[in-house]
Amino acid sequence: MYSNRSQQQKKEDTFILGSVSPTDSQTQETQYKYLPLVTKAIQGQLDPKWQECKIKGKNLTPRSNCAITIHQNHLYLYGGYQSVDGILKDFYKLNLGAEYFYWQNIKCDYEPGPRCRHTFCAFKDSLYLFGGQTGDSITTNEIFVHDVNLGLWTKLSINDSYPQPLDNYCATIYNDQLIIFGGFYTADTFKHSNDLYSFSFTLNKWVKLNKSKGKQPSPRDGSSIAIHNQILYMFGGKNGDLRYNDLWQFDFSKQEWHFIPVNNLFDIPMSRSGHSLKGYQDELILFGGIHDVTWELDDLYKFQINLLEWKMINKDTSRRKDLEVPSPTKSNRNTHNKRRSIKLPSLLRPLSLRRSPCTSPKKVRSSSQSQHSCFYNNQNGQQSCDYQNNSSSINTTINYVQERIQLQKLKKKAAMLKLFEVEMNKRAVFQDDCNVTEKLKTSIILIGNPKQDLKLTKGALTEFGQQIVSKFLLPLSNGQNTIYGKKPCARDGHAVAIIDDQMVLFGGDRHTMSFNDLYLLNLKQF
Repeated sequence: MYSNRSQQQKKEDTFILGSVSPTDSQTQETQYKYLPLVTKAIQGQLDPKWQECKIKGKNLTPRSNCAITIHQNHLYLYGGYQSVDGILKDFYKLNLGAEYFYWQNIKCDYEPGPRCRHTFCAFKDSLYLFGGQTGDSITTNEIFVHDVNLGLWTKLSINDSYPQPLDNYCATIYNDQLIIFGGFYTADTFKHSNDLYSFSFTLNKWVKLNKSKGKQPSPRDGSSIAIHNQILYMFGGKNGDLRYNDLWQFDFSKQEWHFIPVNNLFDIPMSRSGHSLKGYQDELILFGGIHDVTWELDDLYKFQINLLEWKMINKDTSRRKDLEVPSPTKSNRNTHNKRRSIKLPSLLRPLSLRRSPCTSPKKVRSSSQSQHSCFYNNQNGQQSCDYQNNSSSINTTINYVQERIQLQKLKKKAAMLKLFEVEMNKRAVFQDDCNVTEKLKTSIILIGNPKQDLKLTKGALTEFGQQIVSKFLLPLSNGQNTIYGKKPCARDGHAVAIIDDQMVLFGGDRHTMSFNDLYLLNLKQF
């Protein structure tokens, strides 16, 4: 069947994909009334300090507890953990100075194998990988060295100075040494550690630094360390179910630990583990971690070393849903929650809150009585039963409940079908001779420009406590490789590194769901 429309009319109705000029953009914003509302909501939640990197090509497998390091403007990543695939052993690099961000898989004949909760650091033209978990409750104290120029892995020989197999410790670089603290020993002892070691890259030798028995942090894993002006700083961690928010410093010249009393007690971060701590100029930058079971954090703090004060940059928003009125559950139906009870009409109350119009079958005393009987006193004081009224009341109540359930289903179905609808006055724009082409164009418009009433309902939040906003409408920085103002959601087990005036953040997980996103934090905007 051929269309009766002229060729000129077809050309006018053609929908052009690609970059939109300012004039066309203004026209489109006028036609779609929901666009200004979405733009306003996006501007309200933009954070100019953060940028999300757009990955070209195939992205990495989502993971947590991996390790990253930076060498000559390249980001290197090794291993990690994913709930489905287990412990990973892949090795990648990404050029942070390129026009587009691509993950390049590095293949070597000899590789360290699966690793998570390990250390990966750069020194000169070599990358060092130490310790970590290789299997279920199996850890190692091996060190592998990757020559960046030759593209080869080499395993260093283990001597008596090496610490026991260790995982989930924290590490940093100090001059020509690798410094590690804490972690969990699994070889023979199965205990948390508060040992502080240094490893010489040139001598292949470990030295235990905290030999004195003076005051020092309690054993823990999942903490984080950073170095500033010959002083090492350590924050947080956990020992079993107990998490910390204490801050310590270690003086390399005196070989002593000191607890840091904070001046401003109101801005001290919550206790946590699995967070990140990095030194930048005269400050320590703290992000994320996990405070309690299913309570990962997305807050951002800085510790001003000269003032000995914490300052909150971004508060935690991962629990914004808790501010909403909770629906009735087993945990909040009890009276000790002190929620004000609301009396509803009989037929409007939930089925579990209504009084049954008949005696429970389990309470019928005589087998000769019908299990649907309902007794009451008549005018003569004798007991009687009205089966007809009782049956009518039951049927009315059940029918009303069924009608309400059916109505809710219809509303949900209508909302889902609305995703595929286009307003009548705009259907002509997408109509064509081919039905398949029409459906494809409609889908592109709906995905690229989500309707305000479907994607940005007032009070609607994602499971991570953030508003649902389409990525396609977020502004781009430089128009190519980053999404400006997009900040990471709450997480722990992420990996961070510092390059120039930016902190690079990759991966992590929340509620056992891993991420493969990459972010840049501008440290100058503090």
